[in-house]
Amino acid sequence: MNKRCFRHIIWIIVAGFAPLCLGQTIRIRVVDDKTGHPLQKQPISISLLYDKSEKTPAKYDAALNLKTDERGESQFSLPEPAPAHLAAAVHLTSEHWFCGCIVLTTTQELIQKGIEGPRYGESVNPIKVEPKEILFLPRPFTFFERLLYPFVKQ
Repeated sequence: MNKRCFRHIIWIIVAGFAPLCLGQTIRIRVVDDKTGHPLQKQPISISLLYDKSEKTPAKYDAALNLKTDERGESQFSLPEPAPAHLAAAVHLTSEHWFCGCIVLTTTQELIQKGIEGPRYGESVNPIKVEPKEILFLPRPFTFFERLLYPFVKQ
């Protein structure tokens, strides 16, 4: 009897969180970590990652290509049913940016808390990430990083 009750509780919890992920609009922001200014016209790629056991929508693009607007933002809607995981990457147009510009996350965590990309160095502008948002905070190279870049570039 305990096993059966436990299974029902698990299914109730899973069913309770499922509507949170359906048809949600996800926002991606790319902001200069040093100045706080948005980075415009930066290409972003999104990959919707469905597990083999997950049901996929009839029509959906597994790979989305977007660009940031004048506010450094881009948006997309999750298909129904939503994937368990997704990956997002910013492909900065200038080579002189230091950025952890790839994020792999669970959809549930993104919806509930929001995701901040990795930071390098100490942040000058503490920017808070919101639920349903992926925040990338690249910073420009320092003077010495620019000088050494040609030697470390592969």
